[in-house]
Amino acid sequence: MPVFSYSAVDSDGKAYKGDIESENKEIAITKLQRQRLMITSIKRKWAITEYFNKNLSGGKISQDDILLFSRQLATLVKARIPIEQCLEVLINQLSNPALQAIIKSVRNEVISGTPLSTAMAKYPKCFDNLYVGMLRAGEASGKLPEILIRTAKYMDRTSRLRSKVKSAMIYPMLVIFVGIGVVIFILTFVIPKFQDMYKTMGGNLPWLTKMMIYMSNDVIGKLFLSFPANVFSFGLLFLVGYLISKIVSTEKGKFKIDELMLKTPVLGSYMSKVVFAKFSQTLGILVNNGVPILESMDLVSKTVGSKPVEKAILDAKEKIKEGEKIADTLKKSAYFPALVVSMVNVGEQTGKLGEVLEQISEFYDEEVEISTASLTALIEPLLMIGLAGIVAVIVMALYLPVFKMYGNMKKS
Repeated sequence: MPVFSYSAVDSDGKAYKGDIESENKEIAITKLQRQRLMITSIKRKWAITEYFNKNLSGGKISQDDILLFSRQLATLVKARIPIEQCLEVLINQLSNPALQAIIKSVRNEVISGTPLSTAMAKYPKCFDNLYVGMLRAGEASGKLPEILIRTAKYMDRTSRLRSKVKSAMIYPMLVIFVGIGVVIFILTFVIPKFQDMYKTMGGNLPWLTKMMIYMSNDVIGKLFLSFPANVFSFGLLFLVGYLISKIVSTEKGKFKIDELMLKTPVLGSYMSKVVFAKFSQTLGILVNNGVPILESMDLVSKTVGSKPVEKAILDAKEKIKEGEKIADTLKKSAYFPALVVSMVNVGEQTGKLGEVLEQISEFYDEEVEISTASLTALIEPLLMIGLAGIVAVIVMALYLPVFKMYGNMKKS
């Protein structure tokens, strides 16, 4: 749809500038006049500008930016300031130009009479279905300020949960990459130096040393350091990586990977806690905000981050349509813990499902925090021992011929 830039003043002489989407210039003028604005200038933006503005929303806005915006919007709305004025204030405060351009467009839509949720729904990369669904429920119930505050708190909690999971993964990945780098360095630069010494010593080398020399010469030297073998090797690695990523990116591949992760002894327990922390947080905020349970289940399924659990939620949704209780449908799944099922059952019986789900989410938040600390404490020494063991084997392989020669000299 065409975008028009306008300048206008109201009856008090206050100046307004902005953009408005409309089918043509005449309709844009009519929309602005309905807002009791006197237009001083209006012109259509160039196509390149429209393209730029539309693409600002792609990949340049972080979840932290959306969280900060939501917090500020909730604070302003709580003060009973009209939505369009809240958005105008925030436009001047936002430091991210991409988000600023989007909020300008949203404000123009709101000024034109479009509901806030509908205006934000046009930017799904920034405001997902869950976010828009909660706003829509707030508009319908007349409790938008309260729901915006809850939404900001929910985003804050999910952001902290995401940070906990990331912190648990960063250190192990760093140690693994450093370990691989050390091994490649030794095989590429250290072992060739020892080979010259072995030639002067003569004799038969131990099998462990031969294996290291083979890896240095034939695997690293011939396949990755010599042309054109290195082109073929890197090409093959790229092809294998590409095929694996394609398989993993399919629905079936994602399902199998997630299923495997949930069944892994230590990691599976941790991932399960993360999944059900997300489930209880999201369903709790939706139920408390008055979103219908079927729509809530649909939205929750997209946020849990596990394909098997997502399928279980969607299957439960179909059973709820047929009149079954939520707890009874969740009980049929192999993935939902007994604690979640029993607590949901209590929530349904007492009519306080939202409150009960919040209690579950608090419990799982604490469990994730404790498990993150425990998992990190367990993985750190195991990785260090593993890395030290690999380096020790390589060093032993390098010095075995020296020890063997020394032993032969003592015998003679």
